[in-house]
Amino acid sequence: MKNFKILFIKISFLGLAFQGCGGGAKTKKNYPTAIGSAVSLTAQEERANNLGLEVSKIIETRINTINQQEATSFSKTTRYCDVSGLQEKELFGTMDKITQTSNYQSCENDTNVQHGDTVMTYKHTDEDGKFPDTLELQAKNDYQFNNITLKEGATIECQNIIYAENNQIKSMILIINGTVEYDSKTYTLENHTEIINF
Repeated sequence: MKNFKILFIKISFLGLAFQGCGGGAKTKKNYPTAIGSAVSLTAQEERANNLGLEVSKIIETRINTINQQEATSFSKTTRYCDVSGLQEKELFGTMDKITQTSNYQSCENDTNVQHGDTVMTYKHTDEDGKFPDTLELQAKNDYQFNNITLKEGATIECQNIIYAENNQIKSMILIINGTVEYDSKTYTLENHTEIINF
C-alpha cells in the first residue's frame, strides 16, 4: 500500500509537469473561419490567377470584335491586320449557335499580336449576332496572344457573360482546360474556374 501511495504521488507530479505552470482549465478560444476555399494563395495559385486575368483579355478582345461588327455574315474573309500579318476567318452555323474559325498569321495591331488557329463557338446572341452570353474558344494548334500561348487542344469556356449599360463586358465565369504558357511558365489546367470582373 505504501508503494501504491508513492506511485500515485509521482504520477500526480508528473501530470503537473506536463500541464505547466499557471495551467488549470482554460477555455478554448474560437477563431473565425474563412468562408470559401482558402485564406491565402500560394505563389503558384497567385500566378494562375494572373493567368486567368490575362486569358480573359483574349475573350474580351474576341467579344468586343463580335459586338462591333455591323451584323453577322456567314462567310469566309481574309484581311490584312492593322500593323502586319493576315487574318482569315469563316463564320458558319445559325444565329442560335455561331462558329468562327480563325487563322492568324503574325497578325499585329496596336494592342495585340496573334498567331495560330482557333475555333470559337458562341451562343445566345441578339438578332444581329452580337452580345453572346456563352462562348468557347479552342486552340486548333498552338495559338499565341501577346505573352500567352494556348497549346493545341486548350480550351477557354465563358459562361454567364454579363454586359453593363454601355454594352461593355461587366463580368463572366471563365473555365480553362489544357496547357497554357504564360511568361515563360507552363500551366496544365483542369477546370480552372474564375469569376472575372471588368
